[in-house]
Amino acid sequence: MTEILVIIVFIFWYILSLVVSENWGKKSKIGVEWSFFYCMILSPIVGFSITYLTKNREYRIDCR
Repeated sequence: MTEILVIIVFIFWYILSLVVSENWGKKSKIGVEWSFFYCMILSPIVGFSITYLTKNREYRIDCR
């Protein structure tokens, strides 16, 4: 019973980490990889906070 619970919690943790890193990590300065790393090591909530509080990437288009 406890093995199944651990597997379910891990899958839920992994999916939340992917959602945070794909949705907000792309827009932040730390990127998708570091956002996913923080989510997996600390927690998806703390990883979201770190990702959300970092500066957004600036997209500049040079029209020359």
